[in-house]
Amino acid sequence: MKIRSIFVFSAIAAMSVAAFGQQFGDGRLSREELNQIRAEARQQIELAKKSPLLSPSLRAKAAPGASNLATIPSPYDDPDSFGNNVKFLGSLYAGTVYIYHSCSAQVLQDELGLTLAADDKCIVHNPPSAPMNQTQVLYDPAWEYTIPKNTVSNTLYVMTNNNPGFDAFDVNGNANNYTVFYTPVVTFVSTALNDPLAIDPSTGQPMNGQYTASLSGGTTLQRSLAANEFASEYRSYASVGSRGFSRSYWRAVGLPDSVINKIYNRKMSLRFGIRVRVIGAVNFGQFYYSMRMLGD
Repeated sequence: MKIRSIFVFSAIAAMSVAAFGQQFGDGRLSREELNQIRAEARQQIELAKKSPLLSPSLRAKAAPGASNLATIPSPYDDPDSFGNNVKFLGSLYAGTVYIYHSCSAQVLQDELGLTLAADDKCIVHNPPSAPMNQTQVLYDPAWEYTIPKNTVSNTLYVMTNNNPGFDAFDVNGNANNYTVFYTPVVTFVSTALNDPLAIDPSTGQPMNGQYTASLSGGTTLQRSLAANEFASEYRSYASVGSRGFSRSYWRAVGLPDSVINKIYNRKMSLRFGIRVRVIGAVNFGQFYYSMRMLGD
């Protein structure tokens, strides 16, 4: 059997939970899936462009009647955090999502020596007879973290250590394809987001008390396998996301300051999750991450 390890991943970030369309039977992503991934990646760019370029003090110093304040360079981004002390807000492990041809406790123990912990998840993927046809987002009550009111004044910064891993081969020795799709996600739950002015930019609908965003470190890999070829990839890498979930982030999302102030003045729960999908000749997968949170 020819063996090759794959070390190419492309980072993506997603702001919404996608329901993908029809895919090719050979493991390739469909046009709808590709367009969805591209659109989600562009959303982060749009949010970055909307980030305030000037601090309040610079706005005050701008010439009267200036029509384009963005032409005045800012000495630092995210002025609400400048000079503030940083607080350590805790850490969390978001369980492990396993993908295998069976999720039977006996099969997992006999074939892998694996016993699922209470907060682990298992998804059946038995190519090609029972493909995993839909992206799934998995949560667990043990993955939820609550921040008391008035704990953070501006930035909530989540640093992740991502650990995606998989094996891929065709059990009949034929040429085949596979796709691996993984993204850590978080849902913010707050009564502040029940405000009618809290609108989800990805749907145009009210947030209704919660808002889901991706965390940094997501990966998508799509590749063809030659006959009798085996691919294996297990990685561990740290990721941090731009300016974090700060007041400037929420403004870029489109929330007014009246809603943003409520977010920080009230209790906020963060429900961490894992978004995953495999297609084609993936025979085993494990996906998990741990995170640390900082705030100011």
